[in-house]
Amino acid sequence: MSKNNAELKELAKIPEWVVDVDHASVAWCNQVACGLFVESSNKKEQDLPAISVSLQRRLAKFLWSLEKGPTRPVTWTFQCVQGQYYDCKGSVISLGPQTYGVKVSAIKRQSLFRTQTSLKEEKSALKNALFATSITPKNHHVKRSVTATTKVQETEQDTSFNLPISEFSQLSLAVFDDELNLVEASLLFKDTFIGIGSLKDIFALKSDLNKVLRFLASPDAFKINGSAQNWALRLSTSQGIRWHQLELHYDIKQTKYCLSLSDIHALREHENSLFKLINYDSLTGLPNRHRLYQELDLILNASRNNGSEFGVFYLDLDGFKVVNDSFGHRVGDELIVQVAKRLASALPKGIRLFRLGGDEFALLHENVSGIIELEIMAQHLMQVACAAYPVAEMEMLITASIGIAHYPSHGQDVDTILKRADVAMYKAKAIGHNSYKVYDSNMSQSLNAYMTLGGGLRRAIENQEFELYYQPKVRLSDQFTVGAEALIRWQHPELGMISPDRFIPIAEETGLILPLGEWVIRTACQQLQKWREQGHPEISLSVNLSGRQFMQTDLVNMVQQVLKETGVNPKNLELELTESMLMADADQTIEKLHSFRALGLSLSIDDFGTGYSSLAYLKKFPIQTLKIDRSFVRDLGSNSDDNAIVKATIAMASSLNLKVIAEGVENNSQLNVLKGYNCEEVQGFFFARPMSSKDFSLYMKNEASNTSNSLRVM
Repeated sequence: MSKNNAELKELAKIPEWVVDVDHASVAWCNQVACGLFVESSNKKEQDLPAISVSLQRRLAKFLWSLEKGPTRPVTWTFQCVQGQYYDCKGSVISLGPQTYGVKVSAIKRQSLFRTQTSLKEEKSALKNALFATSITPKNHHVKRSVTATTKVQETEQDTSFNLPISEFSQLSLAVFDDELNLVEASLLFKDTFIGIGSLKDIFALKSDLNKVLRFLASPDAFKINGSAQNWALRLSTSQGIRWHQLELHYDIKQTKYCLSLSDIHALREHENSLFKLINYDSLTGLPNRHRLYQELDLILNASRNNGSEFGVFYLDLDGFKVVNDSFGHRVGDELIVQVAKRLASALPKGIRLFRLGGDEFALLHENVSGIIELEIMAQHLMQVACAAYPVAEMEMLITASIGIAHYPSHGQDVDTILKRADVAMYKAKAIGHNSYKVYDSNMSQSLNAYMTLGGGLRRAIENQEFELYYQPKVRLSDQFTVGAEALIRWQHPELGMISPDRFIPIAEETGLILPLGEWVIRTACQQLQKWREQGHPEISLSVNLSGRQFMQTDLVNMVQQVLKETGVNPKNLELELTESMLMADADQTIEKLHSFRALGLSLSIDDFGTGYSSLAYLKKFPIQTLKIDRSFVRDLGSNSDDNAIVKATIAMASSLNLKVIAEGVENNSQLNVLKGYNCEEVQGFFFARPMSSKDFSLYMKNEASNTSNSLRVM
């Protein structure tokens, strides 16, 4: 019992009180605490202290934080009326239904600065914001007005703090004389600025020093904003150049400058990081869409004032979704970085590049002389963008579609100009990749139609609105049909027949090209089987593969399964691929092509001469046929360059044991030139346009009948 009594006596010596936070007052305190708050000459039971507004806010914030979960007890240091210092600790306590206060206990300190002190305590000591000025007795520093809730107000008081600056270990403080020479400094200041003798020595930038010196030389210094001046400046510290908040006071009586510093370098770094996060793309480091809007606002206002012109480019990579789907997002990201670097390095002064997200970029071209200058830049960008990129140990080829809008021709505000550049880009993408378009007023209507088609594609697949047409391939030696090319058409219920030029780019972008491509292969094989059952001569049927479809990982298995289901002889099915498709990843292409050859299929390079094939790779590709693009056939007989290209292509193919087909033959002149160059097969309107399966059956039936009649006549 004696031990318990001793403990109770010790507990009785601990000052304790309860703060009513809502009423900014002390609701209760024990006798020991009362002795700390109220001077002995004024000790009366009703002399309960009040608390300052600043302390009330702090305690209210503490109570509010408890609603979010457990938190640390609130702590502070105060000086009692006798001058001693106490460590104070508060915890929550109930004062009634839905009402809470703070219960406080305090422990006396032997010395505030001879023991290890906290940064908060030193700040409190420096600013004389100790508890002695926060909890004040009724008759000492407080005036009460008699109201129902007893409001408390604090009067002005002398809050000077006379402890030596050298005692401060966690605040950076210094005193300088009128000549700005160091007089006294805290331990932290001396550790931060080693060997400093003058205020001038702490500045990292001369411009910052001059700013402060100009202020000090001003006759109105320290009068505009009271007794102190604040700057955020870069200072030379023992840890390098760091940002500090500098607060400078002037003591008129002692003619000394008092300096208080706070290291805000981490805060500035955080602000810079936040600024970059908001305004710059994390992958490429380019300014982003948010920054583009800011820059456009500034340029638009400047252009209105000085009458200058500017242009906006929207640039979108063609077939980028294929890269992501086939090789993964890591490879896609690497390609985006490579594109950004190349574009940025190729831009002249006055043009800024932005990444808007995904594979979409924007460029801002200031002070242009007209739309023609913008078109010249677009042509340059296309040439820069389309060269091969070294990505993931591959040489990737990718092109770009570009839309152009011009101020003031295409809009008077930021949103309109950007929207019209975007519309022009969609138009460029809709008519074919690797092209640019300048906005015109008809494009908005075209874009609506483009988006309408995109929305109807999936429904069209489900409703079987697509149909295959077939164009004959003719052997030149006897002009006999030996094959056909399957060409897809969309029979739209409202818009009628839609050509593939309009919907294939949309299918590529949306990914619907995969189910659509499988439907084409399956339908073509089924048709081959029907023709055989109808007794028609065996012909080869070629099907075009899209870039995204060719990258499909299970493409070989899918084709094998279709051949098995339909019973088609694989030698009668030919797959047509473009040069750029084959060169996107040559090594994997070779492997996939050999897998197709193992199935017994024939392989053809479509539109030969329009891509970027390497003859070294051409030798490695297991290709059987080269198809000369119609752009070289169109002017045969009248253009010597085209004649030379076609002749050289046929000769090269012959040396490599490859068959050659010329497409787009429309007249006798072209036909005669091709015969002279020993071209083996042709297709084009001269012989037949693409036709439905029913019409193609009649075509083959008539040809067989004509051949039979010719043989009988002979």
